Amino acid sequence: MRALRVRAPKSWAGDPNPEALAPRTRLTEHPGIWGFGTSTARNRFENRVAEKQKVFQADNDLPVHLKGGATDNILYRLTMGLCLGGTVYSLYCLGWASFPHNK
Repeated sequence: MRALRVRAPKSWAGDPNPEALAPRTRLTEHPGIWGFGTSTARNRFENRVAEKQKVFQADNDLPVHLKGGATDNILYRLTMGLCLGGTVYSLYCLGWASFPHNK
């Protein structure tokens, strides 16, 4: 019996032609694939870094976590309330677990 020899195509066997490995269709020809990175998406937002720098660098005796306005104040109070509530609840659970229970 003769052994079958399978030969790889020239592009696999080290063909020096780089176009032999190129895909038959180019990805740039499909607008659905590359449509997410168009320049119009970059131009939707304006640069407000200078405005934010003025707000946060102003000398108005406020801590930096409250200089953002009312939203920052509400988020700060909510966070502090949740932290305080969690601390009280964890101390309650520790106290409850530290004493024996009647069954």
